[in-house]
Amino acid sequence: MAYYCLFVSFLASSGFIIFTCQRVGRINVIDFMTVVQEQDSSTAFADLRTASVENPEQVCHEVEGAEFRIFCPFFQIVTDPQVLHAPEDWITRLAARFSWLDSITAEQDSRSVETRSQAAYFEFLEMYVTGLCFGAAEYSIEPSFGPPTKVALNEDRRRGGLDWAYLGDTMTGSLRIKSVRGLLQDVFSKNISGHFIETGVWRGGMSIFARGVIRAMNQTHRKSFVCDSFRGLPPGDRDLDNQDKGWDNMPYLAVADEIVAGNFKAAGVLDPNVIFVKGFFKDSMPELAKMIDSLAIMRLDGDMYESTVDVLYHLYGKLSIGGYVIMDDWTGFPSRTACLDFFSAHGISPSVILVDDLSAYWQKNEHVDIQYWRYEQLKFKSEA
Repeated sequence: MAYYCLFVSFLASSGFIIFTCQRVGRINVIDFMTVVQEQDSSTAFADLRTASVENPEQVCHEVEGAEFRIFCPFFQIVTDPQVLHAPEDWITRLAARFSWLDSITAEQDSRSVETRSQAAYFEFLEMYVTGLCFGAAEYSIEPSFGPPTKVALNEDRRRGGLDWAYLGDTMTGSLRIKSVRGLLQDVFSKNISGHFIETGVWRGGMSIFARGVIRAMNQTHRKSFVCDSFRGLPPGDRDLDNQDKGWDNMPYLAVADEIVAGNFKAAGVLDPNVIFVKGFFKDSMPELAKMIDSLAIMRLDGDMYESTVDVLYHLYGKLSIGGYVIMDDWTGFPSRTACLDFFSAHGISPSVILVDDLSAYWQKNEHVDIQYWRYEQLKFKSEA
């Protein structure tokens, strides 16, 4: 299938966008170049109601192979309406509200108006992506293989990430969301270089929240990589762990990329630095690793042993010292076994910190020479 050159101009007051398309060999590559003239990029993108982009000549490469696709949904037609204003608009509006309230109330908050505005936005966005903002209209979905069961919302289980959302966009729960927020703020404050990646995103809620934090805190030079098959979990037929079978029998976990992109747009956080990576990780991670320079936070939510080693062996070397790995599925999951085998094979013993009953994270504090031969030969045990 041939690609044709397409030129599109957005007549904003300060700039325009050019799409350029080409085909290279067996892999299709599309460059999306943003050009901004005579005005800072944040103003230009504010005019377009999109994210600010610090580099005015940003290029997003679309790469497509037989079993994977890496692309920017911002540059595609997403018909879903935008329900929430962009983070920048929230911060501006909340700052005005706090300043006004400060002028008519006696006791003053010691925090800055900007800090309070960011915190208020994060609290609202958390309620939105978890579905708790819908009150009695929200339900709990009991996790199960096969068709799930809808029951009355249990807010305690939702906060602990022990149920699946019905109207919400994430099943991770409030404790894990607050942890991601804290880790993002930590890498920002310490200037740890790199982007945010989530491998296994379901409806995209956690990545949506993370993008909101990134933009609200003016870190828009950082990309968000949103990685999923968008059709459920793999069949586990590589026989890497005896607990890898049966995960593909969960139709509730299969959410199409069009729906996830629509969720990003609805939340007001779909921008040119949101990159979708579509395909099972064994197919997508080798190509993605070539495109990523550095990562600050890796959030793995693949449940399975094979999905975890696919990510660790290709991307852990890209994680900056001082950056974090977050494991959504730690307690009782084969993904934990994959991590422990990875630690043992590479002679590292990071301090793993529990977030809640299921999730954990660790900080990368040393350089690791990835033994990629183990991945190639499927020899993940240290004795192999």
